[in-house]
Amino acid sequence: MPIYEYKCEDCGDVNEFIIISKDELEMSCKSCNSKNLKKLISAHNTAAPSMDFGGNIPGGCCGNPNSCGTPGSCCGN
Repeated sequence: MPIYEYKCEDCGDVNEFIIISKDELEMSCKSCNSKNLKKLISAHNTAAPSMDFGGNIPGGCCGNPNSCGTPGSCCGN
């Protein structure tokens, strides 16, 4: 489930919400209860190598530093 961050424009707190459906319309700041929220752009999770489709994994792709970029390897062309 995706987790989104929203900054409250009134008090400045950053809130995290799991958005499942149209719950986004019912969101309010957890600190001041304001509905004046602005969606933030969050960094993606780089800890999970299976989510990196570009082959830019520290130490090589698939955890094997010798296979990265090799034709036929998990990230080679």
